Amino acid sequence: MLELKQTQKLLPVLTQQLQQAIKLLQLSTMELAEAIEEELKENPVLEVTEEVSEDTAQTAAAEQKEADEKQDVEEWLERFSPSEEYTPRGDQELPDYENMVRKTYNLRDHIRWQMGLSDFDSQERLVAEWIIENIDDNGYLVCSLDEISKDSGFSVESLESVLKKVQKLDPSGIGARDLRECILLQYEALGEKDEAFEEIISSCFNHFENNNLKAIVKATGYSLEKVKEVFGKFRTFDPKPGRNFGDEYTPYIVPDVYVVKTEEGFEVFLNDDDLPELRLSRYYIGLYADKKVNGDTRKYIKNKVKQAEWFIKSIQQRQRTLYLVAKSIVKFQDEFLEKGLRSLKPLILKDVAQDIGVHESTVSRITTSKYMSTPHGLYELKFFFPTSIGKNNGEEFSTNVVMDFILEMVKKEDKKSPLTDDEIAVLLKERHDIRIARRTVAKYRDILNIRSSRERAAFDS
Repeated sequence: MLELKQTQKLLPVLTQQLQQAIKLLQLSTMELAEAIEEELKENPVLEVTEEVSEDTAQTAAAEQKEADEKQDVEEWLERFSPSEEYTPRGDQELPDYENMVRKTYNLRDHIRWQMGLSDFDSQERLVAEWIIENIDDNGYLVCSLDEISKDSGFSVESLESVLKKVQKLDPSGIGARDLRECILLQYEALGEKDEAFEEIISSCFNHFENNNLKAIVKATGYSLEKVKEVFGKFRTFDPKPGRNFGDEYTPYIVPDVYVVKTEEGFEVFLNDDDLPELRLSRYYIGLYADKKVNGDTRKYIKNKVKQAEWFIKSIQQRQRTLYLVAKSIVKFQDEFLEKGLRSLKPLILKDVAQDIGVHESTVSRITTSKYMSTPHGLYELKFFFPTSIGKNNGEEFSTNVVMDFILEMVKKEDKKSPLTDDEIAVLLKERHDIRIARRTVAKYRDILNIRSSRERAAFDS
């Protein structure tokens, strides 16, 4: 009975510590520096290591010797070294807490959460899963219902019915199949009634996209002033509603990792210039060892020491993991570092996880919001994990390389007759033996912020 009571008491503390370790793992270098500053303010036992003179060092050593003779102070101070190097995983490593937590919450998780609170029955939830998995980060349904029907076995009618329910969830505009539908969904969510807006968006959207207001006036009979009013309302809607659900925009990017080419090859260095070296306060350790200090004070200091130890240990594990992951990425993507984007290989989290002996979720978290400075520029760590597109001869290209081919084609195209997505797909097959669908070309083009062929023609004319 006593053991059961002890377990119930310790679990909440352990959970809080694990949550803190996970949070530190995901922070960028700048965010980590801010987290350390906050922890220093909150925990008096934690302090920054400073350079000291020889006399000060001797005095501190004498004081420490006296403190070490009391109780188990030596164990407290030697349990952990603040200057620990990035060593391989060993017996002293923290528990594999990554298996205890859920994945990062994203747009699709947000839609599922709302679905759980809405009137979706069990069958509709199954159908909705197929729809949600085909919604991209901008909030658009990237596959047609016919395609989803072939893959899932659900009828187009049932998919259409459930899609309408999904489209009523937040953020408004999600699940749209094109920009026109996205705008209309956001307009309907406002509960307004504007006949001119509805007619122009529904029947003259192609003129609207090209900013051809005179054509709209001619087609609808509305005055130019009214058309301009509708255009003003149109611009208040978000063309990519899903993007606003992500992390806040970071105005400044500081590399977390540097890759430098030396005579021995590519070397990895962590950017820890702004991270102070932490240690436990000898004053509070000595105070804890003092028999004259009352029990409540000693208990408070003991808790703060444990908190400080875990915090420093978590930072060290974060740094060690980041270093090992960066080294592994450099090993897998050495050709990219030598030759550039066209040599970027397909890579998955599992490859790196197995290479360094950690869980896949650890690699996922440590590569979040972190950047690597390379001889070819600054890249987010997740950039080095592109998916693959196969060729008939078995060779694989990364999606980044395919996007580079598309970008090159668009740059060299006839500006008076831009390449359509279908034409780009054909050229990829003819020139590089890469088979991808038109909708995939459209997806990559959107990622590259390249307008459609119709928009490019109108823009350049």
